[in-house]
Amino acid sequence: MASRIKLLALVSLLALVGGGVAAYKNVVLGIPLIVDERPSEWLVEAKVSFVAVGDPVTARLALPGVAIDRELGIDARSAGYSFIVEDTLDEYAALWASDSKEGPQSLYYRVRFPQRGVDSGGPRLEPGDVPVPGDPGLSGTLRSAAESVVRRAKELSSNPDTLLAGVFREITAIEGSQEIALLKRHYEEVSNSDALTLLGIDLLNMAGVPARQAYAVQLNEIRGSQKPSLFVEYFDGVYWKVRDPDQPASTLDPRELFVWNRGGDALLEVSGGENSQVAFTTTRDIIPMEKLTDLKDSGLLVSTIFGLPASERQVFRYVVLIPIGAFVVVILRNLIGIATLGTFMPVLLALALLEMDLKSGLTMFVVIVASGLWFRFLLSRLNLLVVPRVAACVVIVTLLMMLLSVVSWHLGMRDGLKITLFPMIILAWTIERMSLIWEEEGKRNALLQVAGSLVVAVIAYLFMELKQIRYWAFYFPELLLVLLAGIILVGRYTGYRLSELIRFKNFEEAV
Repeated sequence: MASRIKLLALVSLLALVGGGVAAYKNVVLGIPLIVDERPSEWLVEAKVSFVAVGDPVTARLALPGVAIDRELGIDARSAGYSFIVEDTLDEYAALWASDSKEGPQSLYYRVRFPQRGVDSGGPRLEPGDVPVPGDPGLSGTLRSAAESVVRRAKELSSNPDTLLAGVFREITAIEGSQEIALLKRHYEEVSNSDALTLLGIDLLNMAGVPARQAYAVQLNEIRGSQKPSLFVEYFDGVYWKVRDPDQPASTLDPRELFVWNRGGDALLEVSGGENSQVAFTTTRDIIPMEKLTDLKDSGLLVSTIFGLPASERQVFRYVVLIPIGAFVVVILRNLIGIATLGTFMPVLLALALLEMDLKSGLTMFVVIVASGLWFRFLLSRLNLLVVPRVAACVVIVTLLMMLLSVVSWHLGMRDGLKITLFPMIILAWTIERMSLIWEEEGKRNALLQVAGSLVVAVIAYLFMELKQIRYWAFYFPELLLVLLAGIILVGRYTGYRLSELIRFKNFEEAV
């Protein structure tokens, strides 16, 4: 009796704390409990990292034009640093400074803007007068070579779009002309990493097409942390357009890019530190900015993961879904009675399926397990010990994943490239355990448990895929305490499972 009272008290406490915090966020902070269909807002976070050497530190990060619009929402919190936004001839930069720092340092600058209605790269009407092409400053033999290349490119083009494609096609040709070889050597001496892009920009300017370099990031949550990509931005007579120098003939979707920096200024400059770099994280929020700000400024128990930088917070988008899958496994195993291979293997499988097509993911899983099981039976003839046998399965699963990925690529199936999302160690243990059940209990039980694992994984996937569930898990993670209370209650259930009631139904009729 005492243990039952303690159990009910613990469950009530967990449910009260989790539900109370969620109610506070909803009633006081105004965070909606039900996800709506309002347009999402993008958050682009720049993370500047470097190693300070003990001297005064100054870090300068070039900013996009929209970053100075306070209505869009910006945040540049970095403890121990003074911060200002420089404005030099309409060129903006974030400037951090400190008297003395030592060791690894991280600085953050965040820009938040609506998904629609804000220039985020791509076609863009240039305000004011038509821009004038720049002069690359070449002379002598270099200028003659550049003029020769431009003349040939113009003869094969009819507009700025085709001219850009023709210029970069000649620059990147395997067997280029002598003029291109001469120009490449010169630009590689000036800039080793971006030599071809800078060469193409200068050739476009010489051809009468205003062009400049632009650093942009992809608006894609799945990519996580990403380095800024260098693009070519050129004026076609009406609009500024952004093109990838590696694929100059392909038009980029402006809704998938955010141009962070335009022109020739350095993206990042750090003094007093070494190994400096900048990485970007893009994420979408579906609650209003002012309410999210109130949530960040609230206490630690309430704000939870929203006090973290976006780069670290992004990891939790899938981590918080794991308890949802675990709860589904508990219900299906303890109440329904579905047998599975391993306790939480279906959860990890469901997590991998979130990043790929369901049919393709299940097909690849079945192919890997079936092929790995066949190789496992071959290994059993060698009488290996358990650890070497499992290690051999890991090697075999790795090779199978590589082979399946290559084959699917040649067949035009892009989902095959996502096969690395499957946890290979779990796959190896699944194959090992399935082979043992096959030998000890027969192939019927082994196949039933594999089928049960797939059914549980699919059901968990369907729950984890729901937009409302994702919303609750990420914006109201305290509700996981309520989920924990439910798991504890189910864990004390010792009655018949649903499958057992069906199985023992004949005994009841006999009585």
